[in-house]
Amino acid sequence: MEQTKITAVGSVLAAIVASLCCIGPVVVALIGVGSIGAFTAFEAFRPYLIGLTTIFLGFAFYLTYRKREVMCEDGSCKIESAGKWNKISVWLATVVAALALAFPYFNIASTQITNDTVVPEARIVLQIDGMDCRACAAGLQATLARLEGVHKATVDYEKSQGVIEYNPATVQPGDFINQIDEAGFKAVVVESKSVTPSETK
Repeated sequence: MEQTKITAVGSVLAAIVASLCCIGPVVVALIGVGSIGAFTAFEAFRPYLIGLTTIFLGFAFYLTYRKREVMCEDGSCKIESAGKWNKISVWLATVVAALALAFPYFNIASTQITNDTVVPEARIVLQIDGMDCRACAAGLQATLARLEGVHKATVDYEKSQGVIEYNPATVQPGDFINQIDEAGFKAVVVESKSVTPSETK
């Protein structure tokens, strides 16, 4: 049934778009291009997109499980619902949509990213505003860790804070702030100090 397929696909697409605020930063961090913060614009539309997903799925289930008359070759008719594969595709679409909608609530670990080839001589603590979920923090952390001269980068979503150990001969605090601005967030320096080798362990 063509209508069932369209509504099933539509529900999955709506669910993915509804979660782009958190799926997008992870994808951007993996490929290393684009603005992480651009995806936060989808957060405002999330409730409407979740509603649209529900409507699409409801309509897909209605089309799949409704009883309808089918004319047989001998002129008689029988009442049946959609075939097995249509039912399977609707349930698969439901699972994919549910996973997409739940993505912002997954516990995406924001573990430290360390570059052992860089000898850190300074540490900076930044207050970062504009992150909507842990995925934003993970994406931003990966972006900062890729900067030349960074030894270790940690971005904590709950604290809205980033801690970076770096070599000041290679990179400066202004570079971190510019990178965060380019990603679509705002940052201010909370603390900046030199570190000793024992503090980096």
